[in-house]
Amino acid sequence: MLATGGDDAKVKLWNTTSGFCYTTFDEHTAPVVAVTVSQSGKCVVSASLDGSVRAFDLVRYRNFRTMTTPSPVQFTSLAVDPSGEVVCAGALEPFEIYVWSLQTGKLLDALVGHTAPVSALVFSPAQSLLASVSWDKTARLWDVFASGKQASPTEEPFAHESEVLATAFRPDGRQLCTSTLAGMLCFWNMGSGNLEKTIEGRRDIAGGRKKSDLISAANSSASKHFTSVCYSADGACVIAGGESKFVCIYAVKAGILLKRFQISHNRSLDGVLDMLNSKNLVDGEALDLVDDSDDDSDRDLAPPQRDDLPGVKGGQHAKRAARLAVRTKAVAFSPTGHAWAAASTEGLLIYSLDNALVFDPTDLDIEVTPHTIREAVSQQNFVRGIVLALRLNELKYIEQVVRSTPMDQIKLVSQQLPTSHLPRFIRFLAEFIKHDPNVELQMLWVRHVLNSHSAHLDTNTDLYLAPLRALFQSVDQHQEDLAKLCNTTTFSLAFIGSVTAGEPKDDVQEEEPVRPRRKKRA
Repeated sequence: MLATGGDDAKVKLWNTTSGFCYTTFDEHTAPVVAVTVSQSGKCVVSASLDGSVRAFDLVRYRNFRTMTTPSPVQFTSLAVDPSGEVVCAGALEPFEIYVWSLQTGKLLDALVGHTAPVSALVFSPAQSLLASVSWDKTARLWDVFASGKQASPTEEPFAHESEVLATAFRPDGRQLCTSTLAGMLCFWNMGSGNLEKTIEGRRDIAGGRKKSDLISAANSSASKHFTSVCYSADGACVIAGGESKFVCIYAVKAGILLKRFQISHNRSLDGVLDMLNSKNLVDGEALDLVDDSDDDSDRDLAPPQRDDLPGVKGGQHAKRAARLAVRTKAVAFSPTGHAWAAASTEGLLIYSLDNALVFDPTDLDIEVTPHTIREAVSQQNFVRGIVLALRLNELKYIEQVVRSTPMDQIKLVSQQLPTSHLPRFIRFLAEFIKHDPNVELQMLWVRHVLNSHSAHLDTNTDLYLAPLRALFQSVDQHQEDLAKLCNTTTFSLAFIGSVTAGEPKDDVQEEEPVRPRRKKRA
């Protein structure tokens, strides 16, 4: 199970096996900024900009507790202690941390000490300590279970050189990781309170260039920081993501980058490309920033972002040409450490360890070679060609056979495809749809393969659950892209037609119709 919260003010629960959302809570009235699951796994707690912290029961699927403050505030962070009894939330203004009892919903305390908005909270898994980081360039530790007195910082705050955006405890509670606006990952020893190590991730997290950027991606500092960090289950690695298209995994002990993932290659999102297309540049400036309006009033005083609404970060989303920026709002490791998830603009992404080899042939013998595959295609024996290519498990040869099969023979080839190779072929179709431009060829293969083996798929749902889910996601994404393109083209043609219909017609002298001559009577 995976819990997420979004800008649509909804909390969703996902099945990580099937990839579908099975529960949605819509009690919030503003964007949800933080979501956490209790260690017992019986409730989900969420914080929102509407000034409420809500707890949802995972047994009856209802909102059983709503926690608020005496005066309305906007929450920016959330944490639940390991016992599940105390809930803490940091506010945007005033700069306080509010503490509630989850059982009664009563406000217990308000922790005062930060001089700027609280950006992140986390409880220590080994001690009764709460760590908070803020835009005031400090990280503080609180003992919220202090008896007989008001909770206060346990020691001097951890000072940083820039604003602190995210934090995470190592699973053993002996180390604290913080992320700063300067793109640094700082690791603090909880025993001595000293800074053990720093990792500079500015170059690793540096993303692409947005269409509204006035400078190149290499010189821009807008996205060179991490907004979410999380330790692996063994505490050896840290995963971090932010306002960029990359998610990075670091080895803590060595302080090096192990792997960098690009969460999206979708060019319809802003910030995916490192360099803008030269046709969209005019004298080194993005064409989208050029003011092409007919209004000459106060042209010199007009701001460059003339299409942005006041107070709106992402521009006018009502416009048909509005583009969302690629970014990662949160990253998290699974309890086992074999998978991690990222909530991004592209969607909810789950990555898992694949123990299979890159070259993984099946039933390999002396006849399974690229030459025999090409020979089968030249002899128009496409069933044999697909089977040999699937046994060799080389993507380029499978694509070669699929593209070489005539469209009128796809149905016959699909019917003769052995069921032993069907899971691998469905997984191939899911990847093939993403980058092949021939839509008709793709849909023909998908339709005939599913129709020809529908009975076998119904009786073996567990075996084909993952391949069919990947195929469904690829087809759904393809449909959304085509629908957006068709709508844009339809509106453009309608506009051109209306403009053409309103133009005055040229003066053309109409010729008199030729009248038929009457035949003379004899």
